[in-house]
Amino acid sequence: MKAVLASLLVLFAVEGGAQLDDPKQEARAQDLMREIRCVACENEPISNSGSDIAADMRDRVRAMVADGMSDEEIRDWFSERYGEFVLFRPSSEGPGGWLLWGTPFVLLIAGGALIFALRRGGSNASGAVEPVDPEEAGSP
Repeated sequence: MKAVLASLLVLFAVEGGAQLDDPKQEARAQDLMREIRCVACENEPISNSGSDIAADMRDRVRAMVADGMSDEEIRDWFSERYGEFVLFRPSSEGPGGWLLWGTPFVLLIAGGALIFALRRGGSNASGAVEPVDPEEAGSP
């Protein structure tokens, strides 16, 4: 029960910033806040973080939305300022993006090929031992 109350207090404390007057703009800002990582907290969006820098980042997102900037422009601004690490969904363009998004698929295909090769090679070997003629075996 204490944990529930504590989490509600943190939630209200985090969301206590000045919200936008337009509900559509506020919803858009909230969506963006869930996509941007807090630079002080590990793997936590700025919408959930209680750090001071996350509060500043939330205020910045709201100001940019109110100024009429597009979602892409806002993501680009945060990416340029803090690095691509700040985005939960980094870009798939360029060599870094291809490496980031392509590596899991390459590993999956390589693992499947390895399993296929091991199973195929194992099916040729039989568990039975063939008898050897004494003349072929040689004398001890």
